[in-house]
Amino acid sequence: KTFYVLVLTSMIFLVALGAQIGVWFRQMKQTQLNKTEDASKETEPVKEKTLDVIIVGCGPKSVGWFHLMQFLDMPNINVRAIVEPFYLDKKRCPYPPQTFVDLVMMMDEMGIRCVYHISQLELFQQQTLCVIAGRTHDNPKFFRECIGMNASHIYLEAPGAPSTEQLEDMNRLAETRGVEVYMGYQRLCSSYIEEAVSLSRSIPKSHVFFCHNETYHSNEIPLVVGRYPEGMLRSMAAQELAVLVTKLGVKAEEIKSFKVNTNRLFSEKQTFYNKSNGKELADFARVAFKITIKNGRSVSVMADRSGGLVSFAVVKSYTGQEIKRFESHSEEEASLVHDELSEDKEIMQQFTIESEEYLELKNRVVKSILNGYGNKYSGLVSIQNAIDVMILADYCTAEINAKLDGES
Repeated sequence: KTFYVLVLTSMIFLVALGAQIGVWFRQMKQTQLNKTEDASKETEPVKEKTLDVIIVGCGPKSVGWFHLMQFLDMPNINVRAIVEPFYLDKKRCPYPPQTFVDLVMMMDEMGIRCVYHISQLELFQQQTLCVIAGRTHDNPKFFRECIGMNASHIYLEAPGAPSTEQLEDMNRLAETRGVEVYMGYQRLCSSYIEEAVSLSRSIPKSHVFFCHNETYHSNEIPLVVGRYPEGMLRSMAAQELAVLVTKLGVKAEEIKSFKVNTNRLFSEKQTFYNKSNGKELADFARVAFKITIKNGRSVSVMADRSGGLVSFAVVKSYTGQEIKRFESHSEEEASLVHDELSEDKEIMQQFTIESEEYLELKNRVVKSILNGYGNKYSGLVSIQNAIDVMILADYCTAEINAKLDGES
C-alpha cells in the first residue's frame, strides 16, 4: 500500500547514519516549510486546526519511537517535545546509542524539545495530546504527570497499567480533570477486522474466529516476553480481546463456557530466562480458545508469536461452515512488507507489519479531538473499555493456565 512506501522509507532515513540522516532531515524541514507557506496563502484565510503532541517514552526500537515517526508525517500535528526518561538522563545513560543521538540532534534543529522529565517543559497552554508509550509499570506515573501538566487528551499504550485497580484510579483522575483518554488498541481500526465484525453482525448465530500472528523466531521469544512481562493476553492477544469487548459484547461476567485447545500446536506455555534481571518468566508462545457468552454468541481467538506475517478473521455459520475469510494483508501487500522486514533498521518488525493500523488509529484520534467527537468515535477504545479488556484478559489467562497446567 502507498503508506508502506512513504512512511517506512522515512523510518529507513531516520535510522541510517551520515548522509541518509541529512536527506531525511532536509525532507522533513521542507515538509514543514511547505505547511507554513500553504497556511499563509490568501486563498486559505481560515486557520487550519492543529494539535500539539508530546511523546512520552521514545527509546530506540520502542513503540514511542515509531509513534514519533508517524506523527511527524501527519498534517495538523505539531510535535512539541519528546520525553525520554532513560536515554536523555545523563546519569542513567551517559552514552546513548548513536541513532538516538542523531534523533535528538534532528529534533533540536526542528525546534522539538527533548527532555528526560515532562516537568522540564512549560505547562501546556493549549490543546495537547500526550502519547504515553513507556513500559507498562511506568505508565500510571507518566499518566499522572501529563495530567499535572494540563494535557487535554492522552493516547495511552495498552494495557495502560499493571492492574485494573490502577486503571480505575487513572480513569477517575481523568474524569475529574476532564481529560479524554484514548487507548492504543489499533486492531479495531484494521479493515479486515471491521469487515469481519460487520458481516458477523448481519448473520444470526454466526461465529467469528480471530487469528493474530506475529513473526518472531523461537530464539526471539524470550526477548519479546521480557519486553512484555504483563503476558500475552494483556499485550498481543489483548488487541483481539478489545474487539470482543467493544464490538461483540464479550465481557468476563457474561461468559457461559470457556474452552482451550490444549494441543501443543495451538496452545503452549513456556518458561523463559530473562537475561536482564536473571529471573525466569512463564508465558504463552501460542494459545487458542473459544468463548461462549450467555446470549449464545461464540467467538474464538488464537494468538501465535511465530505464526507468520498475515493475521486473519473467519466468519462461520452456526454449523461451523466457513462463510468468508478476511486477511490483514493481500499477497502483494505481504510481499512488500516482507521486503521491508528484510532490511536492517531500528524498528521492531511488528510495528512495520501493523503500521497501517497504527496510522489509522492516530488519524481517528486526531480527527476525534479536532472535531470534538470524543472517544466514542468508531474504532476508539476508552479507558473504561480498557478496564473490561484487562478483566477479560485476566479471566482468560487463569482459565488457560488451569487447563495447560492440568495437562502437564
